[in-house]
Amino acid sequence: MFKFIVLILSLLCTLSVSAKNVDPTKPLSMSASGGSAVVKKGLVLESIIQGKKVKSAIISGKLLKIGDYIGNHKLVSVSRSSVVLRSEDERLKLSIFSGVVVK
Repeated sequence: MFKFIVLILSLLCTLSVSAKNVDPTKPLSMSASGGSAVVKKGLVLESIIQGKKVKSAIISGKLLKIGDYIGNHKLVSVSRSSVVLRSEDERLKLSIFSGVVVK
């Protein structure tokens, strides 16, 4: 009987911990408390998608492939952990990981 009660209590504790709304796909540069990632010019690199022929990225909630525009910025390159955007007067490099994360 004691083992059964301990089992029920441990399940209840596990459910209360896992019930938090934490997105497991959220980039490491975002905190679990809802903080934001590194933002440049209001643009946030959220994900990078690399297929055999097409490289794309999700920037500020929009799916972009190379050559697409977000505002005045054109997506010019996609690598494993960053993207490069260009406008007439500037070049932005957005990284999916903050500078704190080191391999």
